[in-house]
Amino acid sequence: MFNDNVEFDGWNHYIIVMEEENNMTRVATYRRVSTEKQNADNQSESLNKQIEIFGWNKVMDYSETISGTKDTRPELQRLLSDARLGKFDYVMVYELSRLGRSTIQVINTIHELEQSGVHCFIIKNAINTKTPQGRMFSQMISIFSQLEIDLNKSRQQNAIKRLREKGAKWGTGNLLTEETRQKILSLRTNGLSYRKIANSVGCSLGSVQNTLKSVGV
Repeated sequence: MFNDNVEFDGWNHYIIVMEEENNMTRVATYRRVSTEKQNADNQSESLNKQIEIFGWNKVMDYSETISGTKDTRPELQRLLSDARLGKFDYVMVYELSRLGRSTIQVINTIHELEQSGVHCFIIKNAINTKTPQGRMFSQMISIFSQLEIDLNKSRQQNAIKRLREKGAKWGTGNLLTEETRQKILSLRTNGLSYRKIANSVGCSLGSVQNTLKSVGV
């Protein structure tokens, strides 16, 4: 059980003070910056301070300098792999944007961690996915993520319909099913390249790129 209190720590965000029965919680930290000109020191300082407040045990640290829009993020993929092996109980990040540059990327990462029995703690956003409030947040962004997919799908279908009404052609006429689109998203979340996804689902590279672009991935 958690007893949550809020303190302002002077870094323009809030520290959540939680008292947990088991202070041997194993935590992994993930830090990401987009360019070599940036550094992750502020993230490190905030993460380490929060871990000290909780009395948790930091067992892994993952850090990389790479844009969130890049096709692959090796350290994040290593983190997800280690999560499946049960190497830690929590992943702590400074803010949600470290996990992805779109709602779909973020929620897919959180869901994959939760499926491995690993919870997330996001300092700046004061989110702990183990608490009822955190689970409610995950459910809400899942809803908005699905809404984003549905809206993009609806816009795409309407665009295709207009093209066909005008007698125009849409590619080769072999449109992807929703099942295929979801498989593409899932494979992308697991870190596969566009080409490997295309080979796996049996579609063109362009179809993979258009599918992911349509949902902001």
